[in-house]
Amino acid sequence: MNCLQNLPRCSVSPLLGFGCIQRDHSSSSSSLKMLISPPIKANDPKSRLVLHAVSESKSSSEMSGVAKDEEKSDEYSQDMTQAMGAVLTYRHELGMNYNFIRPDLIVGSCLQTPEDVDKLRKIGVKTIFCLQQDPDLEYFGVDISSIQAYAKKYSDIQHIRCEIRDFDAFDLRMRLPAVVGTLYKAVKRNGGVTYVHCTAGMGRAPAVALTYMFWVQGYKLMEAHKLLMSKRSCFPKLDAIRNATIDILTGLKRKTVTLTLKDKGFSRVEISGLDIGWGQRIPLTLDKGTGFWILKRELPEGQFEYKYIIDGEWTHNEAEPFIGPNKDGHTNNYAKVVDDPTSVDGTTRERLSSEDPELLEEERSKLIQFLETCSEAEV
Repeated sequence: MNCLQNLPRCSVSPLLGFGCIQRDHSSSSSSLKMLISPPIKANDPKSRLVLHAVSESKSSSEMSGVAKDEEKSDEYSQDMTQAMGAVLTYRHELGMNYNFIRPDLIVGSCLQTPEDVDKLRKIGVKTIFCLQQDPDLEYFGVDISSIQAYAKKYSDIQHIRCEIRDFDAFDLRMRLPAVVGTLYKAVKRNGGVTYVHCTAGMGRAPAVALTYMFWVQGYKLMEAHKLLMSKRSCFPKLDAIRNATIDILTGLKRKTVTLTLKDKGFSRVEISGLDIGWGQRIPLTLDKGTGFWILKRELPEGQFEYKYIIDGEWTHNEAEPFIGPNKDGHTNNYAKVVDDPTSVDGTTRERLSSEDPELLEEERSKLIQFLETCSEAEV
């Protein structure tokens, strides 16, 4: 079986993200106090997870560096809250944090120094699986090359990097097959404990770990999700996992969707959302003959929300299907791409799109076969 084609490796700057601090106290000299607010609106600052660290005395230069890191963490957390609709906070200045999900599987935040490799070797990690893109690393000033070079000094640990764009559910869906294929081969090759991480360990890393548990380790999706959430506060995109599963089992079918907006003297019309995420925009073209702004876009099966940006103003088009307002008060248009729902593949998609899909034995075997034959996606 060939690996799914057209799995994009995007390099655009992502929105900034967040994570929840659950420190390994053996590697921390800070006294931590955590307060979790009740979940209300994601953009309400009162609802964010608050974490305070009382550190030992530091020099003025060290305090200046800490202050800069705290400022970056605050900005990262605010952007993540807006992008993900969750109320978790990442504190990069407190160092690497992680949780054992299973005895052989850890989900955590990014390594920050070569010394973090030693910390992971001491707890039996054989594979470090990094999902970060260059902009993620640059934002917090992480020198990935020094970490990779340090890991190469040892024969008992391997550093692997497979990029997924942060806070982009569509990129996650498209990248999961190749990324999990690479993870599957690494685990078979290296054994021991596997450390899967993104920046904060709250979105991409738990999603990849969850997919691995669902496809390879025999869990039902929500059974694996319950176990994951009992170990670590995080926000994996379940629909991306469901869709990636279906893409492998039924084939990645695409259809062309046409979006139209009646012109009313606009200067510029763009689309955000759809398959590019809320941090990107696509311009529409004005057809002067019909008086409509038009965008033709080839999309895989699924439902895609989007919004128009007309001369800088965000709005939805009431002449096209829309849903909302959602919990954050937003009303979005949506495009639904569906193949023949009465076909065998259509029936499979409907079953696996349910809240708690369970793989048939032959489906799990097909997924394993796919992972074994898929080309590795290591950077």
